[in-house]
Amino acid sequence: MISYEEALKLVDDNVSTLGKTEVKLNEMAGCYLAEDVIATMQSPQFDNSAVDGYGIKTADLTSASETSPKHLKLLSTIAAGSPKELQISAGEAVKIFTGARVPSSCEAVVMREYCREENGHVIIECSAQQGENIRRAGNEYKKGETVLESGIKATPPVIALLASLGHVKFSVFKKPRVALVVTGDELVEPGNPLKDGQIYDSNAYGLSAALNSMGISDCKSFIARDTREETREAFEKALADNDMVISSGGVSVGDHDYVKETLEALGFTTVFWRIAIKPGKPVYFGILDGKGGGRKYVFGLPGNPVSVLVTFHQIVKPALRKLAGGPFFRDETLRIPVGSALKKRPGRLDFVRGTLKRNPNGETAAIPTRGQESHMLSGLAKAQVMLHFDADLETLNTGDPININFIDWND
Repeated sequence: MISYEEALKLVDDNVSTLGKTEVKLNEMAGCYLAEDVIATMQSPQFDNSAVDGYGIKTADLTSASETSPKHLKLLSTIAAGSPKELQISAGEAVKIFTGARVPSSCEAVVMREYCREENGHVIIECSAQQGENIRRAGNEYKKGETVLESGIKATPPVIALLASLGHVKFSVFKKPRVALVVTGDELVEPGNPLKDGQIYDSNAYGLSAALNSMGISDCKSFIARDTREETREAFEKALADNDMVISSGGVSVGDHDYVKETLEALGFTTVFWRIAIKPGKPVYFGILDGKGGGRKYVFGLPGNPVSVLVTFHQIVKPALRKLAGGPFFRDETLRIPVGSALKKRPGRLDFVRGTLKRNPNGETAAIPTRGQESHMLSGLAKAQVMLHFDADLETLNTGDPININFIDWND
């Protein structure tokens, strides 16, 4: 049995990023950029107004105030997108809208809130500084500059930036193709009546939702009853067209746990099996290198629904992120006080599900949720954070420091 840190290192060492592909901007959400983004033009492309207002020469407003406003002749109006290039002289102004090109002869733009129009003139009640409310050309970045580096996730602002540079498509790393194998004689599809000893299959739905939250969709789910034959058949189907398979159940040491032996029979190399964590000790990770190149991965997760989602979040998610071209990293931990006493047997790192709350000292404290057993989904459903109750500890008193990481299903 290995430690959590050792397991993460083995995953990082054995997972490689998939190849590149080019996709349209409206299809790339959640992908990771495979190339640097180089500015095809400067931004802003031209001097433009940051506000609705009036372009002026600053010397005309040197002593302007509410009690001594200045009257300037209003020449014309420039709207956003207008190609007009007007020139103003002393004593003149031009009406201008946000985003519109600012004439080179204008030295500042005064917000319309400080102005009023009257008889072909604009009356201004304040002074202005050189360059005020003008967005200068190239102020954000210059043409040829590296704006974003490869490996960044295609979030809405990233996609908007690519569109602003004129891109229709862009190079990204391929998204992983993932399938699920759910094992267990006791499982019934939700919506059907339950017989004695049966439970509804929550694992397939929880894992599918977790994958969808990461931008990985169209995941097929294969059900395997607790036999060698069905377990092998389900994995063969799941592995046929996918880069990774995530299974639930069948990885412990019971008489009907066939996942590990099935995968080894299919040629998989076991990287690790069993981690000193709770919940989720019997986690399996295996790899299979194809004859024509390419590697397939299997994570065998426990069958209890909380164990499945906790181990997915803490172990599988970093692997998927790296496979998709993103960085491999464990979720960042913070050290804060624990809000109530904790007790356990030493030897395993406990991932205690919790929420955040202010303690009497005004500090943010981590409070374990009610329902910490590995079958109690309600505790995980309410949780905001994972508390890392270290393997060598037996007790923590209220107020003692503890490491936490936030539960984030999106990345």
